[in-house]
Amino acid sequence: MTLISIACGQQALPNFYVLHHLTKRWEARGIVSTSGPVYDPGADACVLHVDKTRLNDADAPTPPAGRAVINGAVRDISKSLYSTLRLSRDGDWDGPVIVKTDLNHFGLPEGLACLPPEHHMPSPRVRLTARPWQLAGQLPDRHYPVVPSIRDVPGWVWRNPAYIVERFMPERDGDLYCIRGWMFLGSFSYGWRLLGTDHMVKAGNLVRHEFIDDVPDELIDLKQRAGFDFGKFDYVMHEGKPIVLDLNKTPAYAGDPDSPRLTHLSRGIEEFLP
Repeated sequence: MTLISIACGQQALPNFYVLHHLTKRWEARGIVSTSGPVYDPGADACVLHVDKTRLNDADAPTPPAGRAVINGAVRDISKSLYSTLRLSRDGDWDGPVIVKTDLNHFGLPEGLACLPPEHHMPSPRVRLTARPWQLAGQLPDRHYPVVPSIRDVPGWVWRNPAYIVERFMPERDGDLYCIRGWMFLGSFSYGWRLLGTDHMVKAGNLVRHEFIDDVPDELIDLKQRAGFDFGKFDYVMHEGKPIVLDLNKTPAYAGDPDSPRLTHLSRGIEEFLP
């Protein structure tokens, strides 16, 4: 019996992750999986799946000797490490800019207790919703705002390393905004393009979506350089070139649980077995 051991930093892997859906498909092929804070010593392969932007040694338990560890080399996915659009306060960009958290997914997985004081972001529970975010000293809840220029970015953003400022360079299709995604496990992958009415394309503003087959060579190169075996990259296209917006090593999934694309993706596990 083949065993995959998942170190997820908690007692069990939650069912909203892509990896959860992959384990169900592995089980149908006789591949058993376990999850928890450490690796099973009898594992045939391991997956490091701790939902934090930055991992230290305590977050990454020691795997059984000689076993492959999927994403074992991915320890930091901060936007500041891979952003090609990041600006400084004295930058010469003259167009609109977007303000983001340096941590993945608005810093929500870490929580305030996990951040040093200089990185603290006010809790949504104490937000003064009647005040503009610029005056409230915090970003809108789960939203990255766009302002007309660098000059419109509040000073508190520049002073707090929890935030980064980027050139705002959206992909457009007529009046719609476009966000592309690429999901992969080993050499198995699939891609898509989402079109919506807001620059942060989500279910609430989604107009349509389409699946895409071509993967830009630049993304494949970044996957290798960043040490990714499994994950999701969000990006846009400009003048035929991809601009990466986000790297995610613990992607979530809210689509069709019976999707044939997930079944295709699940086959990538074979590349990591002895």
